[in-house]
Amino acid sequence: MYKVKWDEETNGIILSDNISDEETINISPRPVFYEELNLFGFNKYWKYPKSENPILWASGRKYYYKGELVAEIIGGNFFEEPKIEIYKKDLTLEPADIDEIIKKNSKPLFDIENEAIDFIKRTYKTKKDDVDCFTVSYSGGKDSQVVLDLVSKTLPPSEYVVIFTDTKMELPPTYEVIQKTKKLYEEKYESFQFYIVDDVDKDALSFWRYFGPPSRFLRWCSLVFKTAPFIRKIKEITKKRSPKILVFTGVRAEESVNRSKHKRISQIKYFQTNAEVINQWNTTEVFLYLFSKKLPINKLYRYGLTRVGCCICPFSSSWSEYLLRKIYPEIVDNYINVLKDHAKLLGLKGKGIIKYIKEGQWKKRAGGEGVECNGVRVDFIEKNDNLIAVMTSPRSSFLEWVKIVGNVVYKCNKNNIVGEIKVGCNSIYFVIRNNYNKNIVELKNIYGNVSIISKIKKVIYKSTYCIHCGACEVECPTGALITIPKLSINENLCNHCGNCINFIDKGCLMAKSLWIRKGENMKKLSGFGKYLTFGMREHWLKDYLNKLDDWHSNNRLGNKQVDAMIAWLRDSELIDNSKSKKATELAKKLSKIINTNEKIVWKIIWTNLFYNSSVVNWYVLNVPYGKTYSTNELKDMVVNSFNNLSERTILSGITSLVNMFENSPLGKELKIGVVEKKGNKRYVSKIGTNEIHPLVIGYILYKIGEKRNITEFTVSQLYKEDWGSPYKLFGVSKEKLESVLRYLQEKDLISVDLVAGLDNVRLKDHIKPIDIVDMIVRG
Repeated sequence: MYKVKWDEETNGIILSDNISDEETINISPRPVFYEELNLFGFNKYWKYPKSENPILWASGRKYYYKGELVAEIIGGNFFEEPKIEIYKKDLTLEPADIDEIIKKNSKPLFDIENEAIDFIKRTYKTKKDDVDCFTVSYSGGKDSQVVLDLVSKTLPPSEYVVIFTDTKMELPPTYEVIQKTKKLYEEKYESFQFYIVDDVDKDALSFWRYFGPPSRFLRWCSLVFKTAPFIRKIKEITKKRSPKILVFTGVRAEESVNRSKHKRISQIKYFQTNAEVINQWNTTEVFLYLFSKKLPINKLYRYGLTRVGCCICPFSSSWSEYLLRKIYPEIVDNYINVLKDHAKLLGLKGKGIIKYIKEGQWKKRAGGEGVECNGVRVDFIEKNDNLIAVMTSPRSSFLEWVKIVGNVVYKCNKNNIVGEIKVGCNSIYFVIRNNYNKNIVELKNIYGNVSIISKIKKVIYKSTYCIHCGACEVECPTGALITIPKLSINENLCNHCGNCINFIDKGCLMAKSLWIRKGENMKKLSGFGKYLTFGMREHWLKDYLNKLDDWHSNNRLGNKQVDAMIAWLRDSELIDNSKSKKATELAKKLSKIINTNEKIVWKIIWTNLFYNSSVVNWYVLNVPYGKTYSTNELKDMVVNSFNNLSERTILSGITSLVNMFENSPLGKELKIGVVEKKGNKRYVSKIGTNEIHPLVIGYILYKIGEKRNITEFTVSQLYKEDWGSPYKLFGVSKEKLESVLRYLQEKDLISVDLVAGLDNVRLKDHIKPIDIVDMIVRG
């Protein structure tokens, strides 16, 4: 909230709004204690006492004493010692005068504390009638410690609960501060409710071996160790199957680019709202609050850690990795050994293994390569209109999981099981045969029932891979699904909503973590770098559509730019595939509106690019809405999913895409990819828009019909399948889409069923995508 500057008198800092840019410390400083100084060997150069108070302050990796830079640490990771630069030797250091620092900053601290308390009061007052349980998510870290204290001052202890979910990867100081905190508040408030949740039945190392190492793209650990146990505990406390909860969190904007874009209050699931109490606080303010209230502080901060939590994490810095292995080698090495085994399965050896771990390549894992499946797998075979699934060494029961699709009846014969799944007015017949370690499920005439194929496949993935991690159980709104300690689905409670299989790709967290892209997915990435780092730019497209065939002999682009533009035009379906590169009928129609309805033109082009441009197709299907990634992170996502492309090719494709976002309405106006430059890095935020012309949505729907050769599908499929749907392409909300579908039905362009639980969409046989464009042009 406040700017920060050094205060030489107290060996501390000053918080104020009235600080010049020259005095402002750009990276808010954290306190540095003697334990950290000893760990790095600073006692060889300086004298200082073993004080409870900070000795120095650090801004990034630079150390300051009374506002003067005295040392810096460079590098360091799991396997390498950092380099220490000493700028001032033979110093006798005195601890910071914390009491005087607090006194000097009493006004800013008073202000931020009371603003936070007012926020908690307002949030409670406005949400209490809609919420079954208010909670404080407590981790043992500095931020949640502050939030707990603020909430405890604001709300009666009977009105909220505090929950710590034990990931089983925490370090000893975290468990110590949890017990201290629990005791402190239980003595302070008679009815204080503090729960420690540890109901996962496998240890963390076992899960690492089952799922593979967690990564920045496969964050199974958060769901399994944090979210699922947290929600299960809330259900137990409230005695409700689907309680509405509000969670007071310590998330702060300063922590990351993604978190800086968070709203202070946001609904993250249909049943959960998060309230970020100290969203705008900086690190210095957090520590000063803890000091001023004399609250317990996790000892890990005294060793130099900037964030505490799991002993190893795909989001941790090399700084944290060095410190953690230095302090607790016996704990961290257990996980490093799993990483080494993972690297060996990738075919790495010797120094290659060390380099893979040291450079954090494991953090970018996006598929199942390098994970031992122990023979578990599933293969799908399409035969006539039948779907055959061969499940090798399946871990769970298909007959139990399939209950989430519809009502199931079956009978067991000598050599097989014959059954029927009743879904509304439809019946899907199946036969199950066993062949040694294989379960073979054959579903009859399923391809006449397009709306349930996806559900059936996801059920088969769950039946094959499920290890009862509990992640899907918390998605169930009726309490019908139980996965721990064993799978059970209450048919009387299940409403077949599909939440438990639609919350993640493949319908199963384990299946997603182990999935290896093959064959057809590789083909989609052909031509990934064909745009030669150039995006299609707004004025290039306008120039082409105003000139059409004359553009080829009358443009001012360089040779490589022309080649790139032709590739974009072809993939946009604006020129044909002949050597003459003639303008298509679509181009001719769009040329009539490019100067008056430019955004509509770009929306139609983006739709076509989904089907013809591998880099656009990848971006649409793999980058989630509401997230921000650097161009390097986008590149790494592709690298780790598709190992048949060189990094140079991938970077060329990503650069082309980002260049198009920067130079067209697809960026800041349509928010498909909002590009922000910070230093020498570019960050892309995928936000999306609801501002889509109804006829553009009509074009998108008929394009789906044309490309998939179907005339009927469901609204649900438009949100769940990897199709070029209004949601996948532009982030259109379901409410907006259903409104547009009704409009299109009124115009006799489609027919829909959006009542009584039905969500069918039927296209007209005589209408083609180009016909919709013609309607747009005619107005």
